[in-house]
Amino acid sequence: MRIFIKAIFLLLIFNTFAFAACDVKAKFGEKKDVFEKKEIAGRAFPSEYPGLEIYPILANDICPNEKLDDIAIEYRFLYDELIAINFIALNDDRNIPSEKLTLMNYVKKTYGDFDTTNNPKAYNDFHVFEKSNWFVVYQRLPGEGGIMDEQMYLSTPAFDEKLGRFYADKEMEMLENSQ
Repeated sequence: MRIFIKAIFLLLIFNTFAFAACDVKAKFGEKKDVFEKKEIAGRAFPSEYPGLEIYPILANDICPNEKLDDIAIEYRFLYDELIAINFIALNDDRNIPSEKLTLMNYVKKTYGDFDTTNNPKAYNDFHVFEKSNWFVVYQRLPGEGGIMDEQMYLSTPAFDEKLGRFYADKEMEMLENSQ
């Protein structure tokens, strides 16, 4: 019984740490119908691939105290199960969110510091924070047309593997259909 109480206590601490700064109001593995009842986000984006649905929302609507201006959150559901959450800087050709270091500073504050050299605005790389049953990938890389691709991806190893297999299967289908 004592071990059970300690396990519950550690689980509560883990959940508090995992999303300490922003309560994303959803849990990995949560079913889509449960998520939709919370009325967190509107409708899913039209999907390129059947089986994958992405629900977008502005981060300030979920995390008003974090000042995540021009940051979106995407909830990714694969076959009606939440498998990943992305925070995405809504950059245009001026890259204002990335220039303000909005997402980078949030990641550092929430998950820990990482080396961005003496000039964080010049950082073009990615960093992975791994825990025992979840991980965070932060990336900030130049994209098409000079628009910075900056995002934070949260998932678990098992759900990330499912998503990877899903995309690999879709790529194989596209290759087979193009021949």
